[in-house]
Amino acid sequence: MEKKERRQITTSQKLQIIQTVDENPNMKRIDIARMMNIPSSTLNTILAKRTTLESACNDGNSSTRKRIRSGNFAELEE
Repeated sequence: MEKKERRQITTSQKLQIIQTVDENPNMKRIDIARMMNIPSSTLNTILAKRTTLESACNDGNSSTRKRIRSGNFAELEE
């Protein structure tokens, strides 16, 4: 049995997913996940981290980034 290859979703794709959820408030999350071809747990994780994603894009970080991480010592890096 072959392993399923992991796909990483960019920040801009995650924002498009959030926008799709906002545009279709009457649509079930599972249907949106199927439409976007992602697991429903991934959709729920993206929506749970919505504020972090939106603030990261507004701060001018690259939209092609796949992970949003800060350093271990954030105060030192500023």
